[in-house]
Amino acid sequence: MTREEELRNFAQNLRVLCRSFNSVADICRRIDINRQQFNKYLSGQHYPSHRILSQIGRFFSIDERELFLDTPAFEKLFEGVQFDVTAQLRRSVKYNDFLPYVHRSVDALRPFYGVYNRYHNSSIYKGRILRSILCLHERDGIAQYHYVERFPSLDGSRRTAYLFKYYGVALFLEERIFLIDFEGLQKNEMTFSILMPNYRNALRFLYGLVSGVAATPYREPFATRIVLDYRGPGQIKKQHMKEATAMLPSDASIPVEVRSHLTEPGAVVIRGGAS
Repeated sequence: MTREEELRNFAQNLRVLCRSFNSVADICRRIDINRQQFNKYLSGQHYPSHRILSQIGRFFSIDERELFLDTPAFEKLFEGVQFDVTAQLRRSVKYNDFLPYVHRSVDALRPFYGVYNRYHNSSIYKGRILRSILCLHERDGIAQYHYVERFPSLDGSRRTAYLFKYYGVALFLEERIFLIDFEGLQKNEMTFSILMPNYRNALRFLYGLVSGVAATPYREPFATRIVLDYRGPGQIKKQHMKEATAMLPSDASIPVEVRSHLTEPGAVVIRGGAS
């Protein structure tokens, strides 16, 4: 890769990272870099010094060398990972007290890494089952995951009415898997899931409960049952995304075990105000 290509990639990737923050001025203040100089990096006019690279890498918690990756590869690697809230949490004493539990969970969670169809009763499309796509993986010594929800338009067209992307951290405590995440597009919702592994059979279904709350009066807090259906190792691919939709409980593509778990009495969405 030539120096010109490196400079172009660095500028493009830096702009990708900046999208997750409120303003460039805020980033410059936190990193302690001159705003005018930082703008030259964003525009590809100047090649950063080793000191500047080190400051940027530490701030975004990434390896300096990864800043020069081809932008498509960089976006795939870091999409949804770097958010303003992450930078704030790194400075929190309580957050750092929590990290040992996260690191100790990695070995126990490795057998569960891969792609899943994630099923639960929809809180938006009442009476329908939502099938989203989830990937559990490891990065920087932490078990992380992300999933995508796609709500099709109900007018019969193939348009997507709503799209949500969630990013979170997984923990393994007392033979349970805990998933804690936040929504990365609207950035105003969190969900919390508890799943129970079944060691008697090969990995297929993980059953549990999910609850969520959004920072809007139009989305009530909810809780319902959830099932993760293991699809295989690796990352989310296009063929997986084709299955993301909201369906009637009678849809034949829903596994019998999933339909039974989600439609039996007491499995519907529970809504209510904050307690």
